Amino acid sequence: MVFLLTITSTQTGMCDRAAMVSCAYELQHYMTAASNVEISHVQMLCPPAISRSGKWSLEDLDRITCFQGVASEDSAVVYRTSQGVYKMGDLDLRRKKTSRVWFSKKRLENHQPRMSEPAHKSTAHQMYAPLYLKPAPVFRANSQ
Repeated sequence: MVFLLTITSTQTGMCDRAAMVSCAYELQHYMTAASNVEISHVQMLCPPAISRSGKWSLEDLDRITCFQGVASEDSAVVYRTSQGVYKMGDLDLRRKKTSRVWFSKKRLENHQPRMSEPAHKSTAHQMYAPLYLKPAPVFRANSQ
């Protein structure tokens, strides 16, 4: 699943920004590690195979819950959106299980942005709350 997060920079106030994360683990990580952004909205991009609608849909995300079987190694992740409930995994949810909420609207409402040191004013464009920055290549004189 891919998630689209509506974000606002706490340093510039720019609110016409979004972040895309590629899975529920990355969504959790972004919510705890991203700095200088407020997350106001989270949506899930649902492929036709999941939504069974014949087309892609962008749905408001309400909750992600992970279930682990007690008597088995099976697990499942349940995504609850404004349009439906989607289950990924082999665990029979009627069996005894443990659960853990990975995302909820309440958690989003209570989210406090991490603040970092104020960056100097730059005229160059920059990413807000980048999690994975690749270092710039180093060029040396007379290297071939």
